[in-house]
Amino acid sequence: MGDATPGAAHSLRYFTLSAKRTLGRTPVNKDAYRATLVEVDAALPDPTALAAPARALAAGHLAAFPTDTVYGLGANALEDAAVAKIFVAKGRPSNNPLIVHIADLEDIHRVVADFPPLAQELAKTFWPGALTLILKRHESVADLVSAGLDTVAVRMPAHPVARALIRQAGVPIAAPSANRYTEVSPTTAAHVLDGLGDAIDFVIDAGPTSVGLESTVLSLIDSPPQILRPGMITLAQIAEVAPDVCYAAPTFLVGPENRPSPGLARKHYSPRAALKIVGQPSSLLQQMPNPPDCACILVDPADALTTSLAGAVRVLGRDPLLYARNLYAALHELDAEQFGTIIVQRPPDDDRWRAIHDRLERAQD
Repeated sequence: MGDATPGAAHSLRYFTLSAKRTLGRTPVNKDAYRATLVEVDAALPDPTALAAPARALAAGHLAAFPTDTVYGLGANALEDAAVAKIFVAKGRPSNNPLIVHIADLEDIHRVVADFPPLAQELAKTFWPGALTLILKRHESVADLVSAGLDTVAVRMPAHPVARALIRQAGVPIAAPSANRYTEVSPTTAAHVLDGLGDAIDFVIDAGPTSVGLESTVLSLIDSPPQILRPGMITLAQIAEVAPDVCYAAPTFLVGPENRPSPGLARKHYSPRAALKIVGQPSSLLQQMPNPPDCACILVDPADALTTSLAGAVRVLGRDPLLYARNLYAALHELDAEQFGTIIVQRPPDDDRWRAIHDRLERAQD
């Protein structure tokens, strides 16, 4: 995954990512967890391998599975008792709604009460893909999915395994990220097992996810349409279909009120290490009492001072798609190395980076 920088003052771990390199897949001990690990091919999943987790989902149990964005923790979206198990396993408050995943467009009418023309056009353009639409909820969807609201968040993931699993289960699947609440979302099965391996029934492993951050959430309940949670599908892309789309005011909720969308909590996506966002990591490193206990995540290659002081460096680069794909994997790796602090160089400010800024701001101390 990378080469140690020669001449470092101590045992520095230094990695630079290229467009063809993705932090992620790590071997796991299948027998160390309660969950059954099912390995499948990401492009051509074997229906036989998916049969047991699909049956479990249909019967009201939990299964974690890969999507295009992050790994999701799935349950039958039509049964309150099944959905309740998600909140228990994650430690997630019930005022935080879930996204319902469908495999095919004809399934939408099992989830929403109305599928207006604009929603149809957005689905035609962006589905399968990392765009979630908030629409009026169909009465068959479990109340817990929507945190008691009359709306529902729904998307069709761009991942062959996710869609095959949903088809085999025969029901829409409610699925937040497959991690403990407020912690870093998983982009590999190993991340899922590390956090929830003893709390769920199945984990389907199809390798690292391709997007790496959660979906864009777009509400069509009011006019104009509002982006409630930014993702890697940007406002400019959505505006080609919905020209009046806008961002909702940034929301950092801490209270008990029901939330219109997932991803709005003040603390979210957080590593165990303290995370700090700065312009120049070397300046902060010089002020830290124990710099080798600090890791750095950078946009640009490390300067000599950062390289000499930090305990580890990850360079994720200036391509926002590649940065997003690898951010959570880098946070998981640095947490596994038990650094006390992760210093993140502030990324660029243009709109392609908005989702990355959102996740980092919610993750920081």
